[in-house]
Amino acid sequence: MTPATPLPHREPTDGVGGDAMKAAADGTAGGVPWRLERAAHGRLDFTTAGGTRHADVDVLRGFPVSAAAGPVAIVAADGTELAWIDSLADLEGPLRGMLESELSQREFLPLILRIVAVSDGEPTEWSVATDRGPRRFSVAHADDIVYAVDGGAFITDTMGVRYHIPQVSRLDGRSRRLLVRME
Repeated sequence: MTPATPLPHREPTDGVGGDAMKAAADGTAGGVPWRLERAAHGRLDFTTAGGTRHADVDVLRGFPVSAAAGPVAIVAADGTELAWIDSLADLEGPLRGMLESELSQREFLPLILRIVAVSDGEPTEWSVATDRGPRRFSVAHADDIVYAVDGGAFITDTMGVRYHIPQVSRLDGRSRRLLVRME
């Protein structure tokens, strides 16, 4: 597919009306116009030029995922790719803002600065200090702690929230001991 380019903003024509949705944006993918709308429940809906509506679509970074401006895919609930955007930098206005907002929500990844306490047994109850304040969460088992080759670690709690330790070696001694005890 070719990169998306924005079209002028227009009010929704699907009968829902502007008051029922928080935001809407138009774009084109491969020369075919499409519409992206934030529904009242907060998820995104994608409508093709032919009027086919895909509810609760996901916005995903393409590889390399470290490229802040893209590429980005819009994917249906069944995993079907609906649109490919080579670079968010090529977009303007409400479409770019909506995609950036969705990516930032999806990429919520608190950084663990210190491990305060970890209970015995499974699931373990964690109390940590993060860059977003103190957090308490449960970890089902040791397999939910994944060490990265760069010296960091990712911890996934029982609710599916991921936490990141950028460098395990930079944690204080007590935090490192608590983390090692969980291996």
